[in-house]
Amino acid sequence: MATTSNLSAIIRYYAEKQKSPFIDLKEFCAYVKKYAEHHVEEQSELVKYLGDPSGTVVAELQGLSEKHLVAIINANNKKTIVSITFLSSKYANLYKDMMKNESTPYPQVTDLPKQFPNQVLEHKVISQYIPSIIEKDNSKSPLLYILDFARDLPSMLIPACVPIKVLLDTAQQKVRKILKKDEFHDYFLKKLRSTNPTKEISIKNFYTHFVDTENYQFAEFQDGEDYYIWNQALYYIRQDFEKIQDRTVEDTNILQAVQILETHSSYLKEKFQNEHKRSEAIKELESALAKSPYFFSMPQILKFQDQNGRLLYGQYTEDDLKEFLQKMTTDGEANELPQLLVFKVESGTRYYVYKKKVSQVVVRLCNEAHDSIEKQLEDHWYDVMMDYERLPEMSNASEFEACLHELVEKNSPILYALLNANFMTILSYEHDEDSLEGFRLFVDGKLLPYSDLLMLKNSKILANAKSRLPFYYTLPVISWIISLFNGRSKDKKRATSKTTAALEKNPFEEEEKKADSAPKQSKTQALASNAKAIAKDLVPEGSTIDRELNYLTKQWNKMISKEAYNNLTEDVNSLIRDYTRRVVKTLSATSFTKERVENLAKTLVNTPNMQKIKEDKALTEYVILYMLRLVSNFQ
Repeated sequence: MATTSNLSAIIRYYAEKQKSPFIDLKEFCAYVKKYAEHHVEEQSELVKYLGDPSGTVVAELQGLSEKHLVAIINANNKKTIVSITFLSSKYANLYKDMMKNESTPYPQVTDLPKQFPNQVLEHKVISQYIPSIIEKDNSKSPLLYILDFARDLPSMLIPACVPIKVLLDTAQQKVRKILKKDEFHDYFLKKLRSTNPTKEISIKNFYTHFVDTENYQFAEFQDGEDYYIWNQALYYIRQDFEKIQDRTVEDTNILQAVQILETHSSYLKEKFQNEHKRSEAIKELESALAKSPYFFSMPQILKFQDQNGRLLYGQYTEDDLKEFLQKMTTDGEANELPQLLVFKVESGTRYYVYKKKVSQVVVRLCNEAHDSIEKQLEDHWYDVMMDYERLPEMSNASEFEACLHELVEKNSPILYALLNANFMTILSYEHDEDSLEGFRLFVDGKLLPYSDLLMLKNSKILANAKSRLPFYYTLPVISWIISLFNGRSKDKKRATSKTTAALEKNPFEEEEKKADSAPKQSKTQALASNAKAIAKDLVPEGSTIDRELNYLTKQWNKMISKEAYNNLTEDVNSLIRDYTRRVVKTLSATSFTKERVENLAKTLVNTPNMQKIKEDKALTEYVILYMLRLVSNFQ
């Protein structure tokens, strides 16, 4: 033995030297002292055992006992150390011998020495133990376990260092030995053939490769016909041997071997099923990322559901999701962007979008931003012109472009982040197979100006704003005279308002008023508050309920004529309003949850009137948001 200061290793070495796991404590302390004196120069830590090592040894034995490496027996005023590691090594060698000779029986609990305290060994249930040693390598563990079987089979000893392959190999050899015996060979072959008349060739191949061959090799029955025949054979062997009343050691060993192999087969089956579910869930995740609205944050991805309405997250693990996203966002063809792209908005939220869907996302977000930005500019320019003022962006193209840049950043942060993402420049050089016909994001490798993307012209917005002005604003002389007086009165008004605000404003008084006047929420106010919170969770960052409703309407309303389109939309809205008025009366604020709203929406969509609309997914999402908007407006 190499020099060591590890007391457990010294105990095992001493037990092997004595050829017994039982060691007298006094004799061992004397041995440790001599050992330390002899090796202290090589291992300075042994200095603690010089002099009288009894106290140190007893203290360390307590720790080793808690780790199930040793046990202490007190009998007749004599303390005895039991080396569990010695026994573990002994039985591990027995399993090695079993690999060469299948007649060697499994070590049973009754094989332990009579004075050995069995209660110090940890019990392991076979249904849990086999998966644990498959998933974690314990080949260097010195522990010894008691392996408990089901169906009233006696427990056996199993050293933790015995690998799963060795355990399975010994079990296979014992089963193979039974199948080779003359009295069992044809008996079980006949049973397999009678219950599987269509699998004659598979059964014959199984016997040829596993039973009748002289050159035994460990067989991995993991799938296919062999896996099925193998499990049938195990079932018939167990069925017959369980009927034996007075079992021999060999009979018990056969039943233990069968249970080991059946437990392993069940593990493989469950693993295969879970892997299949995980694989299918990953495929559905990949498919869900390609659906509208085409860009998703991590919280949204975690809420993806399969066709049965179950969350995909849980069918695969967090590590599976991270691995999938990592692969999709990094792997790509040479000199090309990966399939899945990532961009981040100013708030820090990261969004994932397929490369082939970028143009569709940009078009959608630009369409949504078009109306709101146009109205915002028109209203603002109208107010400015009412004050007889002008803005540079009204006539200057570059100033107008800068103005649009700011408004997009403020009103549509997702669109702004996407347009300014690092990958957009590279994307301009790649062929976009899914780009919309007649629409190009790039010209000569450069992104289109915001005015072109949003399809906004300052001249048109200015004309619309001017059309709302009183007629005398269009008369140059009159408007100039009025502007002179208006400018003076406006300056005076600003000065007066500032003075008044400075004199009258009392922040402390305002806070007191707020605190005093804060009434308790009524039922309708509580419902409105819940609706706003739910809507905030459903509406993408930077968007609004109205924008989402407008987008979803175009998804489920396929009417071509404008009149028919408007009529259908109003009919659906009317149904939702009537339905919401009825159900809200029966709801409390606490029961008004996201899940409840979704169930209500699905119920309405499944009514005969609604089922005529084929796009039920978009319609359901529309109903949810419309209901939330209605409830949010409660006073």
